[in-house]
Amino acid sequence: MNDPRTEAMHLVADLLKQAERKALSAEACLQMVEQVQFVPGLLKRVAHALSAQRSAASVEALLGLAPNIPGVVEGLYQAFAHGVTRKCIDGEDCVPMLALDFRRSRARTFEELLHRAHAAFTDRFEVLDVDGKLHYRVGLQAGRGTLAGRVSAVSHDLQWLHRSLGKLKGTRLWLNGWCFPSEGPFTVAHQVHLLRAWLGWASTQTHTRTA
Repeated sequence: MNDPRTEAMHLVADLLKQAERKALSAEACLQMVEQVQFVPGLLKRVAHALSAQRSAASVEALLGLAPNIPGVVEGLYQAFAHGVTRKCIDGEDCVPMLALDFRRSRARTFEELLHRAHAAFTDRFEVLDVDGKLHYRVGLQAGRGTLAGRVSAVSHDLQWLHRSLGKLKGTRLWLNGWCFPSEGPFTVAHQVHLLRAWLGWASTQTHTRTA
């Protein structure tokens, strides 16, 4: 009878060699994450191999690993710092975007947070009714003018809002199509680095759009 651990070790080793030569497919990235669970001694090598890919496939795979594994958060940081976006259902790349959505809270500081979000984002501040409950969203994406200009205007407020709203349940950070809930495995402490990576990339997007 074949030993699942031995089979997994050989498969992961083979995929690690492939990753040194070329970008892995989405299937290969996910397969490597699934199989490395049988050989945890290779987790660090897998995380670093995926980190070097800087692709939508590698981001999906890295999100399947624990954020405390060396290389996981670093790999996500590098992906967002290079403008990697998620694939849409139709196979096209998602539009580069950042959004922060949150629900109404009874927290003492909530009204201050809400006021600052509205003041900083004005026309990009949305009020949503979800099943009779109020939710709010602010965001940035390519549009009229430059993304770099938009980021420059709200970067400080956005980072402050993210840190503050991250203490409340139901807050979600969206980066290029991926969602990071405040209660998820990638905590606000992890998200801060990913947010800064995206802002750093966006600050270099100086081409002008007319729509």
